[in-house]
Amino acid sequence: MARDVELEKQIDAYVKGHLTEKQAQELWEELLKNPGYIELLNTEISLRNMVTEADSGKSSSGTKQRHALIHSLQNSWKWAAAAVAIVIVAVAVNFFLMDTEQTLDELALNEIPLSESLASAPALRSGQARSTPGDSLLNRGFKEAISGNISKAMELYDVIIQEYPDQPSAVQAYLNRGIIQFNRYNYEGAIVSFKEVVGKAEEQSFLREKGYWYLGNAYINTDSLSRAHEAIFEVYSMEGVYRNPAGDILQKLDKQLGNPPGKYD
Repeated sequence: MARDVELEKQIDAYVKGHLTEKQAQELWEELLKNPGYIELLNTEISLRNMVTEADSGKSSSGTKQRHALIHSLQNSWKWAAAAVAIVIVAVAVNFFLMDTEQTLDELALNEIPLSESLASAPALRSGQARSTPGDSLLNRGFKEAISGNISKAMELYDVIIQEYPDQPSAVQAYLNRGIIQFNRYNYEGAIVSFKEVVGKAEEQSFLREKGYWYLGNAYINTDSLSRAHEAIFEVYSMEGVYRNPAGDILQKLDKQLGNPPGKYD
């Protein structure tokens, strides 16, 4: 999927309530033409719910229901799915409050939601090429991971990396390995995996942006703040869906590193 930065910005503006009713309607029409951007909507939901749950100190049964629905969206590329995802975003926005006085530790990730963040191969529509063996293994790993069979999922990701290193699914497998390692507090291992992602993903792809985002957060959790700044600045420079949270983190990093205050609009 070719990257549409303008559409990403519109999604971000919609989630924050900055679009008029007419602009929102136009966005819906564009999303119906570009169902691949459901993943970006999932990411927006993820970021806002992590902040919400950090503020409340608990997760709700509604969160579990949302995870289940997002899982179904990631495996169904029907036109109507995009509209359903927008409704989920609208609900999430009602509970999202950004605290401008948050510390770096509060802004940084301490856990990555699996169902919203793990990469999986999309279901194919008629007329598309058949899925590759790597894609099939990637989907099996996704199902194992969200079912709680983390060790099995990791085995499947390792198989993809070893047997299909030149397929796109190998980059996604590295991403998924890194996410699981991050959640297990194996930050050094996660850093290695996320470095593979940013090194192998296409230059301006959303996958590369995610790799840098998670890499920067892993560095923060290891107190490697200079490296964190480098990774998060890459995210900010890509001007994608993570641009705003990246800017917030960069402000905190500049302060802790003694850098001149940067302007991150």
